[in-house]
Amino acid sequence: MIKVKICGITNLEDALLASSFGADALGFIFSKKSPRYISEQAAKNIIDKLDPFVVKTGVFVDEEKEKVLDVATQLNLDVLQFHGKESPGYCHFFKHKFSVIKVFFLEDRPYKEKTSRYGVDLFMFDIKYEEKEKGKSIVSAEILKEITGLIKAGKRVIISGGLNIKNISKVIKISPYAVDVASGIEKLVGKKDEQTMKIFIGKAKASE
Repeated sequence: MIKVKICGITNLEDALLASSFGADALGFIFSKKSPRYISEQAAKNIIDKLDPFVVKTGVFVDEEKEKVLDVATQLNLDVLQFHGKESPGYCHFFKHKFSVIKVFFLEDRPYKEKTSRYGVDLFMFDIKYEEKEKGKSIVSAEILKEITGLIKAGKRVIISGGLNIKNISKVIKISPYAVDVASGIEKLVGKKDEQTMKIFIGKAKASE
């Protein structure tokens, strides 16, 4: 059963729609470097109205540990996603209380060596924002083959990076633990397209 995470949530309407369409997790980005940044208060206003069974994920980039812990505790987050250069020790610090996702990019290949250093719950494979702007995607045959090896080795893998309704069917063939999407289902930056989001979630879960 492939899980779906809708990331870059900035408003209540998108959050409730994603939940109603069957999204398993929602991502809130707390890095001001992101065009989908959301403040702690705005995130709280959304989270307070969510179905309690929806997983709430906080996305952080090279943030001070104390700040991450404060935000995560105040908002009652379930999962922490680290999108920067966080060390294995940094990530391990949070494992006593939260599930942890560590993100890896194209330049982190070969992935087997890098991921072996991290004792986290899930590994996400993504493409940096500037690469996505150039039209690059994670779904090349070469990259998917490498990620498939990690899946077969028993790692929980989340695939992100340029996913959309046109290429999601290719990704679910390798049976990742989850897929993650933000820009691929938007009509504007930070605003999801209702129909596209519904189609994406439906296709991602078509293998169930």
